[in-house]
Amino acid sequence: MKQVKELYRLISSFLNRAENIEERKQLFDWFDQQSADQISEEQFSDIQKNVKNRLLNEIGTTERTSTTLKYVQYIGTAAAVLLIGFFAYNLWPSTENIASEELLASVPAGKERAIITLGNGKKIDLEQLNLNQRIQTGDVIIIKDGNGQVSYHDAKSNKPIVQINSMHTPKGATYDLTLSDGTLVTLNADSKITYPTTFSQGNRVVELQGEAYFHVRKTSNKSKFIVKTKDQQVEVLGTQFNINAYPETGKTQTSLEEGSVLVSLEKNSKSSVRLLPNEQAVLKQGGLRVHKIDIEEALSWKNGQFYFNGNNTAEVLQQIARWYNITITYKANSNKEQYSGKIPRNLSLDKLIKLLNFADLNTKAVLDKDNKINLIIT
Repeated sequence: MKQVKELYRLISSFLNRAENIEERKQLFDWFDQQSADQISEEQFSDIQKNVKNRLLNEIGTTERTSTTLKYVQYIGTAAAVLLIGFFAYNLWPSTENIASEELLASVPAGKERAIITLGNGKKIDLEQLNLNQRIQTGDVIIIKDGNGQVSYHDAKSNKPIVQINSMHTPKGATYDLTLSDGTLVTLNADSKITYPTTFSQGNRVVELQGEAYFHVRKTSNKSKFIVKTKDQQVEVLGTQFNINAYPETGKTQTSLEEGSVLVSLEKNSKSSVRLLPNEQAVLKQGGLRVHKIDIEEALSWKNGQFYFNGNNTAEVLQQIARWYNITITYKANSNKEQYSGKIPRNLSLDKLIKLLNFADLNTKAVLDKDNKINLIIT
């Protein structure tokens, strides 16, 4: 970067006729080392001509001595080389690196996978832990039973250990977690839940970032089950509900399938709403509002579908990006009707793209500079 700034300084000095002999020599020496091999001779000639014309206009003279023309030749070509190196993409459209059909077909739908972070910071990939298998880390034994529930025991006494852990599903993955009270939690892709390994007396409190479906078990002491998200908490006794709290959406959606929940603001518990089945509370910009919903749409991810309702194309495309761990660039057309329908989540990426194209969502798959797939959808 320092070299680039220095070159621009030398060029600027030359155009203002303020360069000294040493600066002029540095500029000419630099030019002699450059090559225009990265583009065709015809393209280079065009740029060189355009830069020369601009430079001549800036010099503001029609009396071009042989020395002046020589300088212009050197500096025009040098500036052209510099521009080519750093701004070629503004002069000619770069050739897009189209993703091959074989590559798209090799990208599978998401799978069940999660990573547990223990209280001591150690990470364990549960994909490497089979059902009914146990592993030991330090003085802690971790057991994954036949139902997928993960429990923790002291290696010496074999008694349960209470500690705060977190579970994270990467993009392209979901996971079913059974908490110590029997509550079933299904984490969607790119989500995180923080929870105690064993619930003690009092309320059962977990924290969520991302999206999860909860099937809460009632306990004999009727303790409340509380889910905390950014700026919100949900209290239940026994119910089934879904929370969508991805940070990038700028809102938190709590959708009730069965039972009853109380949704309140974290900093103002008096500002709360009670949901009935098929209702959704939306927390946005510090306010809560409730409306009726199609619960099938809210739970579509858990039921293995992408659900387009005719107005939510951008949101569903975000879900697709998380599920396949890709990037999606959506260029919405205001004059175009949005798609309504359902697409299975178990398709390979090439088949999903074919369905999107069939639904009149024109899709082009390209590779970015890091060779990551980017779907450009119009």
